[in-house]
Amino acid sequence: MNEKEPLMTTSSTTCDCPEPCEHCTGVGKKESRDSPDKSIPSVTSFMVWLLLLSSISWGQGTQTHLNAKPGLLIIAHGAPSPAWNQPVLALEAKVRQNLEDANPFAQVKVVLMEFAEPNVADGVTAMEQAGCSRIVAVPLLIAPSSHSHWDVPALLGIYSDPALETELRDEGIGVVRSRLPITITPTLADSDVMEKVMLKRVRQLSQEPQKEAIVLLAHGDSMTDPLWQDLMKRTVTYLCGQMGISYGDWACVAVGQEYERAVTAIAQAAEHRERVIVVGGYLSMGVQRMHQRWMNRFEKTAPMPGVENPLAGLNLSLSEKGLLPDEAVAQWIADVALGEIKRHQ
Repeated sequence: MNEKEPLMTTSSTTCDCPEPCEHCTGVGKKESRDSPDKSIPSVTSFMVWLLLLSSISWGQGTQTHLNAKPGLLIIAHGAPSPAWNQPVLALEAKVRQNLEDANPFAQVKVVLMEFAEPNVADGVTAMEQAGCSRIVAVPLLIAPSSHSHWDVPALLGIYSDPALETELRDEGIGVVRSRLPITITPTLADSDVMEKVMLKRVRQLSQEPQKEAIVLLAHGDSMTDPLWQDLMKRTVTYLCGQMGISYGDWACVAVGQEYERAVTAIAQAAEHRERVIVVGGYLSMGVQRMHQRWMNRFEKTAPMPGVENPLAGLNLSLSEKGLLPDEAVAQWIADVALGEIKRHQ
């Protein structure tokens, strides 16, 4: 018999123990070896406990994410002039008012692409610090352009172009890389804001529609010229139809530059009507200052033979305001942002 055999059999010897023990039989010893030690948790129990703890933790994290709100980033171009920036920055409070109780955004912030602060990077950082789940970026630009197609996406880090990023940084414009998903919405050209606001400006200036002409000026962009031309034609047609004015024209004039284009359109309109109303489809400025700079060129220099000011002596009425201030702009921002959230919860 081998030495381990007593551990596997029960002795016929009995004792006074209330139950088998290792001294009297092999049963106690056998049970001791084969039975698990109930004082130490099994591997299975430990794994179940770990999975349960992980599940609770994941659930809490998921609930936190589901409860997080998006952020609304309103991106305007910006200018060196505080007078230009002020009505743009004031839109922040107005948009919040328009959103009212239905506001789904944790943050609403207006930022400027260049020349002034807060800049785009400041806005994105604010969204991240507020715990936003995503960013809805509304470009406060009149129509599609190089700014909306390339600059804004590059600034937000969702379009990568080494040459463009270098150019932006050389201009002192920061490019950000955010962990948050970012969606960019369309420009004002996809709405009727231009028509509605310009109609208000024309009505403020009009006296005798049957004797008047309308000339609309706006920035324009060589890369997206057909889109700008469509917007301006659409707007002028609407203005003439609403006002009963039978002559209208338009010209793309960048701020402070190329006013000769406006001069040609205005002079031609004056040949057809007694009075010309000139309005500007610019975000935060009218056309008076641009026009006055042109007139000053001739007033401050000695007259030259054969060089005359084609606008001298014309009966013109020029708008002091662009699209701002006007409630329609703030409402458009709120509508576009809410529409994005409703379509993509």
